[in-house]
Amino acid sequence: MNRMDNFHDVDLKRLRIFAAVVECGGFTAAENTLNINCSTISKAMSDMESRLGVKLCKRGRGGFELTEEGEKLYQSSAKLFSAIGNHLNEVSNLHKNVQRILRIAVVDNTTPDPNCPLISSLQHLQNEEPNVVIDLHIMTPNEITMGLLKGELDLGLTLIHRKVTGLHTTTLYHEQVRPYVATKHKTLWQQTSLAPSDIANLRLTTYTHREPSPLMEQGDSGQFYFCPQIEGVLILILAGNHVGMLPEFYAQSWLDSGQIKELPVDELRLDSPIVSMSKNEGPKQDLVDRLVEIMAGH
Repeated sequence: MNRMDNFHDVDLKRLRIFAAVVECGGFTAAENTLNINCSTISKAMSDMESRLGVKLCKRGRGGFELTEEGEKLYQSSAKLFSAIGNHLNEVSNLHKNVQRILRIAVVDNTTPDPNCPLISSLQHLQNEEPNVVIDLHIMTPNEITMGLLKGELDLGLTLIHRKVTGLHTTTLYHEQVRPYVATKHKTLWQQTSLAPSDIANLRLTTYTHREPSPLMEQGDSGQFYFCPQIEGVLILILAGNHVGMLPEFYAQSWLDSGQIKELPVDELRLDSPIVSMSKNEGPKQDLVDRLVEIMAGH
C-alpha cells in the first residue's frame, strides 16, 4: 500500500479534482467546473487511489458514491483547502502589519482653507490603515514637482498651471484669490471703483507660485513684485504701498479687523486650482490612490 509520506504539488492538484468531483456529484458533472475532460478526471482519480492504496468512490448504474475512505479524504481535504485560504489571506494582509511611510508635501497656507480636504482625509486614511505614518513637508510648488520626479515624495498638494510630463494631477478644489489694499494706502483706500487702465500705475504683488492675472502681465513689469510666500505679500499690503493678491480665507481675519479691504477690480480676481500630484506608480501607489480618492470625494 502506497502512502503520501511526501506531499507534492501534483497531489494538491489531484485533491482539488477529487473535491470538485465530490461536490459536483460525479466525473461528468465536474467537467465544466474543472474545465477538463472526463478521461483526464478519471486518470487523476485513479492516480490518487493508486497513491493512497485505497478505493475512493464507486461508479456504476447506481451513480457516483464515495467509499468510507473517500468520505474521510474529502473531509480532510476540505480542512486543508480552508487552511490554505486562511494562509493566503494572512499573506495578502502582511503589509497592513508593517509600518508604511507616506511622504506628502503641501504648499504653504493651504490647509487653513475650509475647502481643503487634506486634514479630514488623512484622518480617514489612518483610520483605515492604522500603520500608515505621514511624513509631511511644507514646500514651494517647484520643490514639490522636483521631489515627486526624483522619487523623494509620494504625493503633493499644490498649484499647477501646466501639465508636467510624468506626473498625474487631480483637481481637488479652487482657491479664490482676490486683490487687497491696506488702510495706510492713501490713494486707494477710499476708491470705490478702479479702471483697468489704472492698474499699470499700481504696485502689485503676488506670491511666486501663483500665476499672475492677464491684466497684471499687460503693464510695466517694473510695477509687479513676487514673494516666495503668502505672508510676504501680506506684509507688503500692510506696509501701505502695495496692492497684494491673497486667498480669501487667508485675508478674512485682516478684513474683519478693518486693516485691509478688497480692491474693486474684477479683472484681478483669480480662481486658482489646487491639485493632488503624484507619479502614479510605486509600491505605495495604493495608499496614494486611496488618499486622492478620499480627498476628491470631499
